[in-house]
This record gives sequence, C-alpha cells and structure tokens, in this order.
Amino acid sequence: MTIRMLSDNALIRLDPPPSETASGIQLVHTRAPGVREHREAVVIAVGPGHHPGCKSCGGQKATFIPTTLRPGDRIVVDATAGNKWDWDVSSIRHNEKADFDSMLGERADFRVIREAEAHCILEDEAKAAE
Repeated sequence: MTIRMLSDNALIRLDPPPSETASGIQLVHTRAPGVREHREAVVIAVGPGHHPGCKSCGGQKATFIPTTLRPGDRIVVDATAGNKWDWDVSSIRHNEKADFDSMLGERADFRVIREAEAHCILEDEAKAAE
C-alpha cells in the first residue's frame, strides 16, 4: 500500500512517552489540567505543500509553499496534535513497501497533522555536520 498525503498534511508515528530517565528514575505521567505536554514523533509520509488562501484573491494565491518536513524526520508535536489514525501495521496487506518493514508487528499511535502543528525538527548532530 502506498500512502500519498495531500496538501501540507503529514502522517506521523508518536514515540511512546519515556518511562524512565537515563539515570534510571521512573517517570509517572500525570498531567495537571491546562498543562501542555509534548511528544516526539517520526514522519512517515508528507504532502507536497499548499497554496495559502486569502480573502481578496478569492481563496487562492498563485504562490505555492512546499513542505519542509521529509519522511524519516524526527519532530516534536503537542501530545494531542492532529487527528488520530488507527492503523494496524501488523497486518500483511499494509506491509508491501520497504518503508514499513521497520514497523512490522507494531501497534502505534499514528496521527495526521498539518505541517504547522510540528514545533521543530530534531536533527542528529553527526548528520548535520556532514
């Protein structure tokens, strides 16, 4: 199965929240009302971009804004960002492409977000130095 996202939408897989720190301290995830929580995620598929709308030009501008996210990018998003997408990648029919081989047997938290909902892209320093 091939996923081709439209506009500036992105399909992401949220990483599970950390259960302990590097020093071994167990973390309990309790969130007070009104406190925002952030999660890391991996981008699986992205759309090509979008045309920004405006009132004076009838909803479409001639300029096209391409997306900056790329499949494989690690990003930070709000824990409640986007629309939840239930997708069982343990099913054989979903794993025809090599992109999904690393996810075989997983049940994860998948979301469809707009590119603007991503707060930042996390880059590996060794990769950025190249």
